[in-house]
Amino acid sequence: MTDTITTKADIQAQDTNKKEQLIKKYSRRLVIVTGDKGGVGKSTFARGLVQTYIDAQLRFVGFDADISNSQLVRFYGEHCSIEPLNIFKNGNIDKFFDGLKKKIYPEPNQDGYQPKEESRFLLELPPQSRIILQRFIQGMDFLETAETDYDMRVTMVVVISRISDSVNQLINLHSFCGQRVDYLVVKNLFFGEEEEFTRYNKSIEIAEIRNEMEKDKSPFITINMPELIEHAYDYLDEKNMTFKQGMEQKDLPSVKGRVTSWLRTFKEEIKPAQGILGLDDVKIS
Repeated sequence: MTDTITTKADIQAQDTNKKEQLIKKYSRRLVIVTGDKGGVGKSTFARGLVQTYIDAQLRFVGFDADISNSQLVRFYGEHCSIEPLNIFKNGNIDKFFDGLKKKIYPEPNQDGYQPKEESRFLLELPPQSRIILQRFIQGMDFLETAETDYDMRVTMVVVISRISDSVNQLINLHSFCGQRVDYLVVKNLFFGEEEEFTRYNKSIEIAEIRNEMEKDKSPFITINMPELIEHAYDYLDEKNMTFKQGMEQKDLPSVKGRVTSWLRTFKEEIKPAQGILGLDDVKIS
């Protein structure tokens, strides 16, 4: 009789499968990237996810609400569908909600052309937008309408640093979203190693939220976002390059290597969260 050896990789794979089994399948997905602090890494994550969608040849519509630092528009506006959105202007968040319906159930134009239905949406929020988001969710029954009328589930991607404010913002977000959304918490390793996020790792409130989500069989997933070394990040910023262009440019081989490694690691990190990022049944490579 041959003994079966269970490796660490086997255990991790089993854990990932269990998480994926908990995730209900929805026809549509809205991924909202937030963090409420400038410079925490929201745009970097959003750009990484956009690049992943493009590489997987997936249709999606992106909304860049960070009008003071519109990185999605600046880096990817010419390569995919990214629309600017000023949520601070009165009435615009309502128009965004109505616009989703038009993209989910598009009508033929005057020439009879029938646009394709959209099912995957990405919204990057600007800093200091939590109160607007809260009013939107509580004042319009947005989450309930999205789920019941559009079969669309919302994922809150919360990018955090090591400071207490990041943890407090996440706790506050859960206070008005509850189990009505899925959560992906992203530790930005630009701010330190994974184990150095002690305020998050040791938070009793976060542990309670995680337990509530597990009891409700709702995803609450934590991943790491790799650090992109400063000179490579600055080069992309100066040239307005997508991550793909950074990998293809021949000017600086060090940048090519750094960006290639970063994107590969980023894609590995998000795999446990595929089901809540609009990447269902997609092979990420």
